[in-house]
Amino acid sequence: MAGNRAPLKQSELTRYAKAMRAAGFDAFRMDVKLDGTVSITTGKIDETTGPNPCDKLLK
Repeated sequence: MAGNRAPLKQSELTRYAKAMRAAGFDAFRMDVKLDGTVSITTGKIDETTGPNPCDKLLK
């Protein structure tokens, strides 16, 4: 039995990343949903917030 087709190929994500860098964005995040929808968020991560307190519980 063949597996399900991937909603998005890695080559497509690479193309999106190259386009974002060419547009001058150094910091961005790509979120891919199961249906293949891609949302790209730009901007830097706020470094002043610190780690999530729940991370200590998971260690």
